[in-house]
Amino acid sequence: MAAQLKACVVVPTYNEKENVEAVVLAVAAVDPSLQVVFVDDSSPDGTEDEVRRVAATNNNVHLLLRKGKMGLGSAHIDGFGYAMRELGAQAMVEMDSDLQHPPEKIPELVGALGGGCEVVVASRKVSGGGTTNWSLWRRTLSRGANLLARVVLGLEVKDSTSGFRALSRKAAEALVEAKLPTSSYSFQVASLFYLKKKGMGMKEVPFVFRARNAGKSKMGAGEIARFFWSVLKIRIFGV
Repeated sequence: MAAQLKACVVVPTYNEKENVEAVVLAVAAVDPSLQVVFVDDSSPDGTEDEVRRVAATNNNVHLLLRKGKMGLGSAHIDGFGYAMRELGAQAMVEMDSDLQHPPEKIPELVGALGGGCEVVVASRKVSGGGTTNWSLWRRTLSRGANLLARVVLGLEVKDSTSGFRALSRKAAEALVEAKLPTSSYSFQVASLFYLKKKGMGMKEVPFVFRARNAGKSKMGAGEIARFFWSVLKIRIFGV
């Protein structure tokens, strides 16, 4: 259970004001002891102010404000560093701010850490996992991205592009120290590849990726192209 380790949920945000309070309430409903760190890239929609408003009455809510849009991967890295340094976190949970990642899975993710397992991936690609309201194009794209990661990088994780994961402090420390491509969604694959090279054990638990709570997806054609190019660069140059 999450209470066995001091866990922190790291939530990158950019223009996610509408989702901040909903995320905090959903996480608290699962486990009131969980700390939540919002890593905001100076969102112009007032996300920073909303986090500060919620944090004023909730000591488990924290804001790490960055100057400008610096990317998803670096947000996770900076969030891990803050959680370990300032909050003494023993386990980190990566979670999006749009509630497509169900917070009720957090205790299972954190609870699966240990015994040589340093990374637990919430997977849409194993038995019991799946997606809701995805178009044929979106499903095909996801399959292609994960197939590329397995074939090109040799990753055994079936859902290497999942952004919903739990990491031990050991794994988080390794990522903070590493120099990985962090400007795009390729961070998810690059980090797994790096941790695999470090000999860290991984497992997957199923989850169902659900419809966005509010706001708009950041996944566009440019982000997709950067992902595929980044995977090829990792294979050629390593991480």
